[in-house]
Amino acid sequence: MKKIQVLLLAMMLMSTGLQAQVPQEVSKILAECSKKMDHPSGMEIDMKVSAGVSIAKMNMNIKMFTKGEKSLSQISMKLLGREIYSESGYDGVQQWEYKKAFKKDAVDTLTISKPAKKPKGDYEIDFDLDHEYSKATLKTKGDYYEITFTNPKDKELPKRAVMLINKKNNYFQEFSAKESGVTMKMTVQKIKIGVNDQVFKFNQNKYAKAKIVRK
Repeated sequence: MKKIQVLLLAMMLMSTGLQAQVPQEVSKILAECSKKMDHPSGMEIDMKVSAGVSIAKMNMNIKMFTKGEKSLSQISMKLLGREIYSESGYDGVQQWEYKKAFKKDAVDTLTISKPAKKPKGDYEIDFDLDHEYSKATLKTKGDYYEITFTNPKDKELPKRAVMLINKKNNYFQEFSAKESGVTMKMTVQKIKIGVNDQVFKFNQNKYAKAKIVRK
């Protein structure tokens, strides 16, 4: 019986040690950043995103509007001298995604759906990385906290991810990750507080030339 008790105690200590690999200070900083980036008046965020390998990278401009459960993202980039543009929004009830046709003989598409809950955007900032990775280290890099996450709990996540958070105002600044030679970096260029509710109002007439797909 004593051997079993000793074994259980050892397992508990090992478990505690593993949990401690993500410092409490990291979780606190992420929680404060998440709260700051969820301003009740809404936020307008301009970001630059680059992704790809060293010899071929894709660069995008992203403008995001958020306010409570409502959101709107506008993504643009250039490829082969032509513009690729898309929008995705959620007004609290319905979601829509607009894709501008890239080829001359193709048509614009507008997909409309009513999800049971707010969908997560492809470039939505994730502040729960302390729960998705088993290890994190924290250091200061100039005006920013630099948090490095390793040992992901889900095999689909990058093995290593780095987040920068502004020390002065707790705003998110940058996220980067690398996996199998492919790198991705998302950097904030500008943040503006306050978004008019009209921004999130769905106007189907705005996409009059698009093919409608309802789900």
